[in-house]
Amino acid sequence: MSSAAGATSTEIGGVSNQLSSLVPTFDPALDDVLIYQKKVELVLAAWPKARLTELVTRLILGCKGSAFEKLQIHQQELLVGEEKSVHRIIELLGGQWGRIPLERQYQDAERALYETQQRPDETNDSFLARNDVLWSKLLARKLTLEDLQAYILLRGSNLSSDEKKKVILDSEIAGKLTVQKVTEAIRTLGASFFHGYDKPEKTNQDQGVRSVHPCRRNRL
Repeated sequence: MSSAAGATSTEIGGVSNQLSSLVPTFDPALDDVLIYQKKVELVLAAWPKARLTELVTRLILGCKGSAFEKLQIHQQELLVGEEKSVHRIIELLGGQWGRIPLERQYQDAERALYETQQRPDETNDSFLARNDVLWSKLLARKLTLEDLQAYILLRGSNLSSDEKKKVILDSEIAGKLTVQKVTEAIRTLGASFFHGYDKPEKTNQDQGVRSVHPCRRNRL
């Protein structure tokens, strides 16, 4: 009777060993922070709200290398027993709680739209399975046709790779890449009036015009 009551107490007020074993680890050299974030979200949903300090402690101890050092520096901020502490861990590790970075979204769009090609030595089943994975990831992002239009417009422009990345990163604040944003970037960054300022004026020597020495001039 007492053992049954003790087991019930452990399930209600504490954390079971099974749940504790599901707390993910994170190695910045090996693990994808987005996948780690998804695992943490699942564990947090099932974790007792009264024991969040324990979850945060396990998450910190489960990190390796520079990730552990970064979280340890912020331990006073993190060990407050609130759900926002778990969110903060993800942010410190480079993620965005509840959001998928635009750059990651369009990496998946790039793979699904432009890299879904069957290899010469690839079986039909393998090609279809790989295609299903790529499109499942993209559809999970819930991108609209307008989102894809903005990305395809940006991708097809003559802007440099760095300029294209800058447009996407600048759109992170709004959380959305729009056709209007891309259009403005193409018109501004690709404007011809910038070209004159990109290169220094050529000197006479650069243009192949060399002055003739006076002595040589007299000889001529």
